Order: sequence, then C-alpha cells, then structure tokens
Amino acid sequence: MKAQFEKVEYAQDSSWQLLIRRLESIPFEWHFHPEFELTLTLNSAGERYIGDTISEYGDYDLVLLGPNIPHTWQSRTSLDSGLEQRVYVLWFDMQWIQEVARLFPECRSVLPC
Repeated sequence: MKAQFEKVEYAQDSSWQLLIRRLESIPFEWHFHPEFELTLTLNSAGERYIGDTISEYGDYDLVLLGPNIPHTWQSRTSLDSGLEQRVYVLWFDMQWIQEVARLFPECRSVLPC
C-alpha cells in the first residue's frame, strides 16, 4: 500500500503544530510528511506501523518519528471503555530543533555536525 502525503498546516507565526484527537478508535491512515512527529497515545492498544515495522502499542505510547517516514497507528481496543482514545500529535521541523539548540546548549549534541 502506498503511503499518502500529508500536508501539515501550521498556524500563522507558529514554529510547531499540535493536534489533539479524541476518537472511539484509531483508524489505519498510512501517511508521511516532511516534519518530525512526536505522538502520545492514551487509553488505546493496537498496532503501530512505522516504515516496514509493525509492533504492538499500549497506554502512554510515546514515539518520535523522523521526516518522511510512512507511519500509522490502528487501535484494537480502548483500555477504559468509558473513555475515548486520545492522541496528541506534535509536528516540528529541523529549523525548530536548531533554534531550540541555540537556546539550550545541552541540546546541541543531538544535532548533526
């Protein structure tokens, strides 16, 4: 299956974008984008697909993805059936990482030479 390109829209004057999803279940939406992505998944268990790897995930799943890596999550179940599944997705680009590294010297070691 070919991954779909996802265009991340940033709010005006924003250097990163946050999406909060509240769902009955997390659908399979195979996609990629040029941004880094930090995803936190709550009250959900299922499969995580990243590149050519499929793995199980559960509550408080936290994943950092690099740019242009095809990925998706697909839930099997809610851990608490009385609550919705929640996904917090934070997108940012290399320029944002470089700016953070300029502000915080401790972060410089994570930058490429």
